[in-house]
Amino acid sequence: MSFNFRPRLPKRINKKLTLGVFISLVVLVAIAVITLAKLRSNSGVYYPPPPDASGPALVFPTPADAVGLPIRLSVRKSVTALTPAEKAAFVTAVDTLQNTYPEGSEVSLYEQFVVQHILTMGFRQSLGATGPARGNPAHSYPAFLPWHRQFLLDFEQALQTIDPSVTVPYWDWTDPDALSVMMQGDFLGTSGQGTFVEIPEDASLGSSNFEGGSFEGGAVQTSTFADWQLNERIHFDAISLESLGPHLLRFSTLPPFDGYPLPPSEIETLFNTDNYEVFNALIEGALVSHEKTEQADYAPGWALHAFAHSVIGGSLVDWEDWNQGLAHQLDILGTMDSIPCSPYDPIFWLHHANVDRLWAQWQDEGHSGEDFYPARDRPFGHNLSDPMWPWDGGLSAPGNYGPEGADLNALYSAPATSKIVRAKDVLDFRQLGYTYTALTDTALTDTGSAIDEDAES
Repeated sequence: MSFNFRPRLPKRINKKLTLGVFISLVVLVAIAVITLAKLRSNSGVYYPPPPDASGPALVFPTPADAVGLPIRLSVRKSVTALTPAEKAAFVTAVDTLQNTYPEGSEVSLYEQFVVQHILTMGFRQSLGATGPARGNPAHSYPAFLPWHRQFLLDFEQALQTIDPSVTVPYWDWTDPDALSVMMQGDFLGTSGQGTFVEIPEDASLGSSNFEGGSFEGGAVQTSTFADWQLNERIHFDAISLESLGPHLLRFSTLPPFDGYPLPPSEIETLFNTDNYEVFNALIEGALVSHEKTEQADYAPGWALHAFAHSVIGGSLVDWEDWNQGLAHQLDILGTMDSIPCSPYDPIFWLHHANVDRLWAQWQDEGHSGEDFYPARDRPFGHNLSDPMWPWDGGLSAPGNYGPEGADLNALYSAPATSKIVRAKDVLDFRQLGYTYTALTDTALTDTGSAIDEDAES
């Protein structure tokens, strides 16, 4: 026989104790939840949903969505569709930005964009960051896509103050001709020269396209951009924080980043999800769907956006890890592979135009509207209605990230306007005044908002 002894208390006392215990438990749970949320928010750790996470019901753009559009949308074209005149206009506008210095500034108008991108890495309290922004405003979190959409738009509009006809073309990573068209001496310049990198023979397991040996890269020596003198305070190795020197550096298609063009199947994977955060994590490419496990999970990767950065910049990897499917970067070689200062290479803008184009296509294929973006419970700056730095009216400020002794905050001039930009403000790219030739805009033209046919042809 079991016997449970439970002392009886007077009813009044028993109720008070029970209520007191209940209230205490509620308070403890609330404190635990709030503390966990704060720890998670302040830790800079972000956990995207599993790759098989579902999304809301599909919502396709309709002609009614075109009401209020600009009379003519700027059209961003594939780099392979540019005319010689369009290429020349783009180069001239970019070079003009690089050689125009605001009064009293140590960095050019072009370099202001580079510094802005670098400072997104400085939102850590240990570096002196202030304000509610947490994590990285532009990378590894949900705002990766909307932040770069606004960044790209600001850059394009800066180019258009020089030449209103200029738009940023896109680099389709699956197009076998795009890389060679883009990297011509009379356009964006070829790969670098003068530095040789030895790849071990047994490293060939990591790629099917090459054998070990000596590969050349280094300073770009052709095109207008070969003459650029880069500011060494903002052109640095993101691992060592040491200067990369005064010249634009490229180690194009250096193994294991020689697998170009990317297979269309990698792009198709993006369109198999209806969940924004899955799409965002996959296209950024630092995480890939882990197909070797039974559970839906992520594994460290080097794909899509991240891989294309390395197609141009090149880096040395740990081959033992790489051959086991792990991504372990040992050394940064080229400008495009040092993510903070990667906008210093003009190819960056064509690269991110393609990132934005793929997001725009995904949105057009049933993922339009605010439901396809997290509204809450993400680090500040990454929720739907959070202002994104630097378009937050001074709400947050980065710490001093960069090479030792380089005060990059002092080099950065905040935008002339105090505009506030949230993720919700940039979800509709057409309302921002542009589209892509790869997208179908016939439904919008039916409403009277004409697409510039001359730009499309």
